[in-house]
Formats: sequence, structure tokens, C-alpha cells
Amino acid sequence: MIRDMERSISAGGSGLSLIDAALREQQTLRTPVALFSDEYDARSVRERFTHLIPLSKPQPGEQYAFEVNLDACTGCKACVAACHSLNGLDDDESWRDMGLLVGTRKQPYLQTVTTACHHCADPACAEGCPVLAYDKDAVTGIVRHLDDQCIGCSYCILKCPYDVPKFNLKRGIVRKCDMCQGRLAEGEAPACVQSCPNEAIKIKVVKLDAVPDRGSMVEGAFDSSYTRPTTSYFSSQPPPAAAKPADAGRLDLDHGHPPLAWMLVLTQMSAGGFIGCAIAMWMNWMTLTQAAITSAAALAFGLVGVALSTLHLGQPLKAWRAFLGWRKSWLSREIMAFGALPAGGLAIFVTWWLGNDEWLRLAVTGTAGAAVVAVWCSVMVYVDTRRPYWFMTTVSAKFLGTMLMLGAGLCAVVWSLAGMDIAGWALGCALVCRWSLSLWEISSYRRALQDETCAWHKSALVLRKHLPGQMEVRGLLLIFVGLVIPVVIAAGASMPWMTGLALLLMFGSQLIERLYFFTAAAGSKMPGN
Repeated sequence: MIRDMERSISAGGSGLSLIDAALREQQTLRTPVALFSDEYDARSVRERFTHLIPLSKPQPGEQYAFEVNLDACTGCKACVAACHSLNGLDDDESWRDMGLLVGTRKQPYLQTVTTACHHCADPACAEGCPVLAYDKDAVTGIVRHLDDQCIGCSYCILKCPYDVPKFNLKRGIVRKCDMCQGRLAEGEAPACVQSCPNEAIKIKVVKLDAVPDRGSMVEGAFDSSYTRPTTSYFSSQPPPAAAKPADAGRLDLDHGHPPLAWMLVLTQMSAGGFIGCAIAMWMNWMTLTQAAITSAAALAFGLVGVALSTLHLGQPLKAWRAFLGWRKSWLSREIMAFGALPAGGLAIFVTWWLGNDEWLRLAVTGTAGAAVVAVWCSVMVYVDTRRPYWFMTTVSAKFLGTMLMLGAGLCAVVWSLAGMDIAGWALGCALVCRWSLSLWEISSYRRALQDETCAWHKSALVLRKHLPGQMEVRGLLLIFVGLVIPVVIAAGASMPWMTGLALLLMFGSQLIERLYFFTAAAGSKMPGN
């Protein structure tokens, strides 16, 4: 058959065989690869993308920003791959993500959303970093991460409502998109801009006073009033009112941060112990030696908690830098406040050694004050992230309640070992705090579970789905501590043993709560990531 076709072509006067004709045809086909090649042959790479980037630097009061044409975005992830390749990211690392918005059966809608760092006008990551590892360029407005300054505390991850900074376990630091600032400085387009086949991403210059301070830049994103993100998304077809992130219904657990959970419980117990000691001293309920022993116990637990917190860091040897951001970071203030505990312990030891009752009372009171300030800073560390589960009422009640409960329990143990009559009163205070805190937690949880408009309704759903066992264990511990132990003590059981057991069970209960304090946080992010 081929020979017959060759004869027919030859007979037609072309003088070409079928194979020769096919090869010649291939040389004239306008394939995508050929078109791409011709485009680069005709113009340089720089000229090819000049219409997608600014040709001059921003003026005062302006900065660079991403602009995304949703109509042109197909979700091909060429931008994701180019960002990964050009920036030399690790295999499991990504600075640009692809999300998805969906509609309903009555209002069908499907839209891919490409997202990276929004280089906010008021970046929360930079405000929260305790070591000043973020820098907002004064000329371009690009928010850069300084890798050599980072200690890997991950607080910027908690602060950013768009899930932009990513922790690199291999390097022990956080990294993120810098808008390929080196390329922009040379007039080259960033990787994501250059790789998009539909030119859906471009860089533009925006005026800072025109950056929105309310609403969401795209459906499902966090309210812009917090950080004022500069990225803008536009489409000729606005999404329907029912549009939502494709993963809006997912109930995933966040990272547990075990070292931080231990640190919070131990330091709050320490602060409560100092408070109990100070009250007992001002009431003249104990001797100098008893006060020194109580303070020593409280100090020891506090120092253990602070030491365990360094296990959370990716670069623990750089932890000494954490004071650098004290002007704006609550994490720096917390670290500095807890850093005052060793100085307070030394003052207590010296005044006890000198045998001066008045000075010892002042030293204990001062240390207790510093510990309370540190606990309050712990409250603000999480409230300042704006996460729904971590709003002021919830966090302050949990942290301050734990401080009073475990502090009273610690004093009860020390005082019962010393044979002091006030040990029973201290244990009673601890049990009252335990019951009050538990009843409030149960009431809040049920209300959040039933009310879909509640700020932390999603966190309540996460608790019900993933952590029912932990909540049941806490309930059993509450019953045992609040009911069984008082009955056993009334029956004549050894006070030191019972107070020790009560403190251990209350500590375990609060440690479980701190673990799901993190895992059920349900942090916000860009839609559909």
C-alpha cells in the first residue's frame, strides 16, 4: 500500500516519496514548542516579559505587589514548579501553592487560585518575629526572610493568616517567597511570572494608602484588616455568593508543639507557686526556711519549663537572640519575663541566707510579679495571632486558671511535706479552681459545638472528631481529683501522698489540654490549599 501511495505522489508531479513529504510537513507545523522557540529567538528573555513587571522602582509611598488574573489561571502549577526549581527548594518545600474555590449544585463554580507571599503592608510575620529575621525593603516593599538570623521558633507561621512561611525541618529554619527580588533588581521577571503560559501573574506597583484594610482579597481568605496584603485578584466573572474554599469542610489537626505545651504548663505552675508563697509570707503563715523551700520548688519547675521550650527551636543555639524583638514581639517579651526568674531565685536565696524576713518577702513578691507578667505575655503571644480558638477570653481563662490551680497544688504538696496546717487550704483552693475551670470549659465547648456562628466552631468540631479520647480522659481525671481524693483524705489517708497525687493528675489534665490547645487551633490559610 505504501508503494502505491508513493507512486501516486510521484505521479502527481511532486517527485517526493511519502516519507519525504511527511518530513517536509513536520518542518512547517506550528507546534507550541516551535512557537515558544520562535518567540525567544525573536526577542530576548528580558524583552519577552517586560510587560509583566514594572520597568522602574516604586516611588515613596509605593511598593511591588502580585496581581493575579483568575480568568487566565488554569491551575497547571507551572508557577509552583518554576518557583521550586529556580529557588532551589528542597523536595518537600514549596513557596507557591495552588488552591481551589468551588460553588454549589445550584450555583456551579470552579476557580483555581495561585498564591504565595502577599508582601503585606503591615506584615504580621515581621511584627511577631523575636529575632528580627524579617525585613520589609524600604524601596520595593518586599518582605524578605533573613535565613541566617532565624532561630526556627515558627512563631511567624502562627502569626501569618495565609500560611505563607514554611518550616524547613532539614535546615531548622523558616523560609518563604521573596518575589525573586534578585531577578527584579536586574529587570528580570520572577519565576512564577515567567513560567505562567497564560500570563496570569504579573508584578505591579501599588500605592500603600490604596492597599485595602478591610474585606478579603479573595473568597475564603483572612480579613485584610490584619496585615493589609498587597496581592490583588481580579476576574471578569465575580464568584457567586455561595463560593467557598474546596477544603472548607476539612477538619485537620494542626501541629501539636509538645515542647511548648510542657513549657506553658510548667511555667504557669511556677508562677502560681510564687503567688502562693508570696501570699503566705505576707500573712505570716510560714517561716523563712519554708518560704525559701516553696520558692525553690516553684523556681525549679519554671526553669525546667523554659529549658524544654528550647527543644521547639530549629536552631536552639541561637536562642539567646530572642530578646531582639522586644519592642514589638510578645514572644520576645515572654522570653525576657521568664528570663527574670533566675535573677529572682538568686535574690530569694541571698535574702534567705541573710535571714532578713522583710527583704525575703519583697524578693518573693517581686519574683511572683515577674512570673505573672510572663504568664500574661504568654496569653498575648497566642491572642496576637488572631486565631479564632485563641481569642482573649479563652486563652486568658485557660492560662490564668492553670496558674492558680497548679500553683495552689504545688504549694499544697510542699506545705504538706513540711507538716504545715495550711496545706489543706491550698489543696482546697486548687480543687475549687479545677472545678470552676472545667465547668467553664465544658460550657464553652458545648456552645461552640452547637453554634455555627461561634468563632471557634471549627475547633470544636476538630475536638469532637479527632480528640474525643483525650477529652474523656480529662473528664475522668476531673472526677477522680475533684471527688475521689477529697473523700480519701477525709477518710484519713496520708496528706502528702494525696496532695502529690492530686497535683500529678491535675498537671496531666492540663498537659492534655495544652496539647489540643495547639492541635485544634484550626489556623486560617489561603482558600483550598
